[in-house]
Amino acid sequence: MALFGPYKAMVRRVVDGDTFMLDIDLGFDHMISAADWAGNPRLACRVFGINAPEKSTKAGKVALEFAAKTLPIGSPCQVLSHGWDKYGGRFNGTITCPDGRDFAAVMLSTGHAVALTEYKMKAARAHRLKKG
Repeated sequence: MALFGPYKAMVRRVVDGDTFMLDIDLGFDHMISAADWAGNPRLACRVFGINAPEKSTKAGKVALEFAAKTLPIGSPCQVLSHGWDKYGGRFNGTITCPDGRDFAAVMLSTGHAVALTEYKMKAARAHRLKKG
């Protein structure tokens, strides 16, 4: 799989515990904005390798709050693109915090997210249990 970056970026919005809107400096005086002129989202970064609870749940609200404290709006960071995610409209990215920590590792170590492979296993197990 081809990787792109790392690129300098700035947090414009924390969507949930594993999705950010970032303004990205592509280099050579080229920038990509997280939103269009009307303020509508145009590009989101899905944090590579983790899954945080849905923001409609209590755990999801806690994860969102933690993510927003860890990488608040306006924070500089770096992002390494792993390409488009399967849903489109966003890319999978490794985000490095200003202090050099890997954002996904922080979310995992604090229990605010699970590793994506672990999430897939839990989902498959739940699906099997529903089938009986």
